[in-house]
Amino acid sequence: MLKYFGLILSIVILLINLFYFDFDDSFLSEDNKVALIGIIGSLCAMVMILILIISEKINSKIKGQ
Repeated sequence: MLKYFGLILSIVILLINLFYFDFDDSFLSEDNKVALIGIIGSLCAMVMILILIISEKINSKIKGQ
C-alpha cells in the first residue's frame, strides 16, 4: 500500500512541477531549472516504484509455483 502512495505522490509532484514549468521561456532558463529537476526526479521515482511493484508481482508468481 505504501508503494502506491509513493506512486501517487510522485504523480502529484510531477503535475505541480509541470504547472510551474514555463513553456514559453527557454528550456534551460534559470526559472525552469528547478521545475525541470523536479520533473526528472519525479519521473525517476515513478519508474523505480513501478519496477518495484512489477518485481514483487514476479516474485510472488515464482514462489507460487
